[in-house]
Amino acid sequence: DKRDIDRQDDIQKTVADTLERLNGDPSTKSKRIDDPLKGEVGNELDHRGYERADYEMARMIMGGTGPRIGTAEVIPSEDFMAAYRAHVPEQEIGISDENGKWTRAMDTAETGFGLELIGAQYATSLWEAARNADSIVSSIRSVPMTAPTLTIPIDGALPEMHFVGESTTQNASAYTTSKTGSQQRILTAKKFTIQQIWSGEMGEDSIIAFTPFLRERLGISAGLHLGSAYYNGDDTNAGSGNINSDDADPNDTKHYLAWDGIRHYSNVTATGQTIDMAAALDIGKINTMRGFLNGQDDDIDAAVGNINWGTNVNDLRLVMDNDTYLSLLDNDKVVTVDKYGAAATIVQGELAKLYGIPIIVPSYATKTEADGRASGTESNNIKGQINLFNVRGWIAGNRRDTQLFFDRIQRTDQFLFELYTRRAFNRWGENVAAAIINITV
Repeated sequence: DKRDIDRQDDIQKTVADTLERLNGDPSTKSKRIDDPLKGEVGNELDHRGYERADYEMARMIMGGTGPRIGTAEVIPSEDFMAAYRAHVPEQEIGISDENGKWTRAMDTAETGFGLELIGAQYATSLWEAARNADSIVSSIRSVPMTAPTLTIPIDGALPEMHFVGESTTQNASAYTTSKTGSQQRILTAKKFTIQQIWSGEMGEDSIIAFTPFLRERLGISAGLHLGSAYYNGDDTNAGSGNINSDDADPNDTKHYLAWDGIRHYSNVTATGQTIDMAAALDIGKINTMRGFLNGQDDDIDAAVGNINWGTNVNDLRLVMDNDTYLSLLDNDKVVTVDKYGAAATIVQGELAKLYGIPIIVPSYATKTEADGRASGTESNNIKGQINLFNVRGWIAGNRRDTQLFFDRIQRTDQFLFELYTRRAFNRWGENVAAAIINITV
């Protein structure tokens, strides 16, 4: 009867609606890749909060597990590829030849040892994570390097402005010329790498689940090591004399051998920038140290060209070891973050302010011997130190963004994960850092 017909119509409509909801409109199948993920697995991946960078890195790792002489590989499932395509724009997935075959460039521009070239979002996110993980790295300006060595002009002597009379005759004497002093700094790219071996026991689920953790750890490691290289850098590679290993020859692969850094300037290059405390810290010496950031030419009759790097507290950073920081906390001049709040100008890792200057206590700022240099015997390092520097007085260079490679190691059932980057660092001007050493803590 009519009720049965109506009931069948309702059932057919419900089935049609359900199919359309699950599969999408058949007339718009080309849009299904860009639609929100459908199905149980897709929804599960979305609910885990994976980002585009996670899918990119996971796909690169899966590609790197490709078969070599008959070994097994991790083949991505249809559900994973649907999620991957939903997050990575199709035009950025790969490069194909005239036959439609995916190819990859075997040169320094190669994204990874995967089955395809993929977008570079994961590499960008890794570098941003490194910057966010370290306050020194994030605060020092970086310039792109178009060549392995880049020469940049820096602040020289300012041209003198002369007071002169008006020229009123045709053969009037020429005005005295003003010379502009010039200097330059050379940024030389140095190569850094992380080499990590993984077991061959892996599958798609373990790869995608592990990727966010891997990205986080790589970002933290890159940030800490680059920050330490900026701060502790000393290219002295000998049995003695390196400020990080004064009485032992450092391993040739130590990150701090890449260049001379912030501590090296006041400890070696310009020792007049250092205060030997030889006692518990006198907090007033902080301002004395800040005064060192002002140049020595204060004779206005000779020239008015001095640069005072200690003027703006927002450009200054106080870096110290943890014991020295703890000894400062009892002083009412130190204001901690919990009191002044997460101000707009706060930098990652900032713990407090002293005279308005941010205090940073990274793990790589350690105690030393009395001369401000670290002994290879850790128990000898019992003295605190403080370094003050102006972030605008230093400059970093980026020759090669962070790149990742993943490939199988033959005959071991293992995989090699490789990270590479090329960075440079140098001082921008004079009087850009100072230090207090030999602090009793």
